[in-house]
Amino acid sequence: MINSPLKNISILGAGVSGISAAKLASYVGANVLLSDTKSNIHDININNVSVEWGGHSNKVLESDFIIKSPGIPNNIDIIKKAKTKNIKIISEIEFAGSFTKLPIIAITGSNGKTTTIELLNNIFKKAGINSILGGNVGTPFSENVLCELSKTYEDGIHLLELSSFQLEQTENLSLEIGCILNISEDHLDRYKNYEEYINTKLKITKLISNNGFIVYNNNDETLRKKISKTKNSVSFSYTDLNKIKINTDNIQLKGKHNHSNIAAILAISNIYNISENIIINTLENFKSLPHRLEFIKKINGISIYNDSKATNIRSMVAAIDSFREKIIIIVGGLDKGNSNFLSAMKKFEDKIKFVSCYGESGEKIFKMIKIKFPCCYNKIFSKAVAEAIINSKKDDVLLLSPGCASYDQFGSYIERGNKFKQIIVGLT
Repeated sequence: MINSPLKNISILGAGVSGISAAKLASYVGANVLLSDTKSNIHDININNVSVEWGGHSNKVLESDFIIKSPGIPNNIDIIKKAKTKNIKIISEIEFAGSFTKLPIIAITGSNGKTTTIELLNNIFKKAGINSILGGNVGTPFSENVLCELSKTYEDGIHLLELSSFQLEQTENLSLEIGCILNISEDHLDRYKNYEEYINTKLKITKLISNNGFIVYNNNDETLRKKISKTKNSVSFSYTDLNKIKINTDNIQLKGKHNHSNIAAILAISNIYNISENIIINTLENFKSLPHRLEFIKKINGISIYNDSKATNIRSMVAAIDSFREKIIIIVGGLDKGNSNFLSAMKKFEDKIKFVSCYGESGEKIFKMIKIKFPCCYNKIFSKAVAEAIINSKKDDVLLLSPGCASYDQFGSYIERGNKFKQIIVGLT
């Protein structure tokens, strides 16, 4: 918890979470320095908040503690200097959590966090629970807590999506429920190795309150080994979907991975005694979120899906595994580790009809898989999409599921997915 009264706080990063943290810090009476490496791109006028642009000066070190935005690496100079001076560094999540009096449910995992937390939010709303969605999705936690303090609402439950980046500097958050959906290699450009990434995700298990629960995926071998003997642990499995009276054909969320995430929601909903009818009704009316195995349209009998959010191997594999049809898949972009696409794709040799590779890592992927799969390489994304379309026939699935980050040619997976949709819509 944050010691009171607050004095001087430095915030690294003037993005949405940094600005929200600055507003909350100002509201509770702190003097704030908001520091960003970008040039001054817009004015920020918040009481008791000064702003520096173009780099982190030593003024940052004149603070009682530092709030670090999640996208900022841990090895920059100002962080190293702060550590030598024993200045505590915390996340925006931990800072905001120090001021809330409402219960918190947090969900993390390598894949499926946003869809799962959005679906849980829908279920809670229909059950009459005032759920307040934030964290890594939508509204920063600090903004929601500021609304709480200013009496916009006085009861409810905070629902947080937490990335590994947000968990890095989070030590003292108190969770009523923490949930880990899955774990797989991701962000290895940020972490020393896979074990460090796993341990960062597992920090959520240390944030559970005395009467809280840690909910985990029993089908995930790593999580089963690490969590099964933990106090107040609750496991879930994709087979749990068989426990409710629902026709899976009526659910738009396709694939075993989505059914696993729905099982996590069932486990959490059961803790809150939410009725099965509410859960089923919500599932049947919930549409896939944009860029997450999103059905675009059918053209000449070809079903086209946008899964641009698949920025790692496991997410790509889950997408492929969701279809029975023959697949033409677009992969590539910027690989976040030394991913083995051949090993990942080999078990789908009878299903994958053609692979169109693109981007900075596309040529490496092409050379890796060409011994097993018909494929091609085009550096430019739009050309790779065109090649995929040429190789698609009636009754095929054309799938964008890149297995890589988007940052070589796009500002985000959203921009990449929108470009894909723009190309597809332009065909009709």
